[in-house]
This record gives sequence, structure tokens and C-alpha cells, in this order.
Amino acid sequence: MIDCKSSMTSRATHRHAIESAAVRAHLQLVAWTVLPLYYVFDSLDVLTPYDALTAGQTGPHSITGSGAPYLLVPTTRCRTFDSTFGSRRLPPVVRDAA
Repeated sequence: MIDCKSSMTSRATHRHAIESAAVRAHLQLVAWTVLPLYYVFDSLDVLTPYDALTAGQTGPHSITGSGAPYLLVPTTRCRTFDSTFGSRRLPPVVRDAA
């Protein structure tokens, strides 16, 4: 799981922005290692690099910041944390045997 620092979420447009180069690098990493990789956002929305690539649109070029190209992915195209990883299971309560 990756807490992606090359991403952000707009509350006004309800889209996640993920750096395009990061998505490409993560797709290669997944292909090479055959390990799952997930972007988890502060709202606990979850995307895979493939999801981001297929559901995202190229964002407008920005002259501020690094100027790196990025993908805009609608939050409606995301999975929820619980549907991806399952709900949290608490261990059973151990009672004193004495």
C-alpha cells in the first residue's frame, strides 16, 4: 500500500490528482514484482495504478510547483477502503482464567 505523496484531493471538484510519472513507475513496479499496489487517500478512497490510468484524465499543465503532469481521477471511480481490504476485525476479548 502506498500513501502517495505525489497526489492530492480536491474537495471542490471531487477528484484525486496523481502525478503521471508516479502512475507509470508504479505500473512497472507491479508488473515486475507481481505485488499489489494501492493509493490510499485521506478520505480512505482506494485506487490502483491501473485504475488511475484508465479512469483518469490528464490535468491542465501548471506553471506553479514542479509543473509535472498529473492525472485527475473522479472520487466516484474509487473503491472504499473496507471493500478493498475488508472491515477491521478486532481480536476476541481474552477473559482472565483465574
